[in-house]
Amino acid sequence: MDKRSVGNKLEQYVAQRLREVLGDPTIRPTKNSGASTELEDILCKQFLIECKKRNTKSVTINNDVWKKLLSKVPLGSLRVPVYVLENHDERRWAVLDFEDFIRMIK
Repeated sequence: MDKRSVGNKLEQYVAQRLREVLGDPTIRPTKNSGASTELEDILCKQFLIECKKRNTKSVTINNDVWKKLLSKVPLGSLRVPVYVLENHDERRWAVLDFEDFIRMIK
């Protein structure tokens, strides 16, 4: 399986779970994420989501990827940037800025 199809599998999973939980049928993986007018990996009104699959046991937050994700948030937008990581065991994590997390739980 090539790298893009591995990433697409994660994006499909994330979009499906968000559709289920948020009850929003419009949530979907974007087409050619980053290569079109759609900036993120998952089209979602509440979140700006970047997905990365790693073929390792451990995952790390790539600061350059995080900065790029933050730069995509439009000025004045309330969308929360989320960095979704998956390791080779298909364990998944959602990373977000701590202050965004605090705002979400208030």
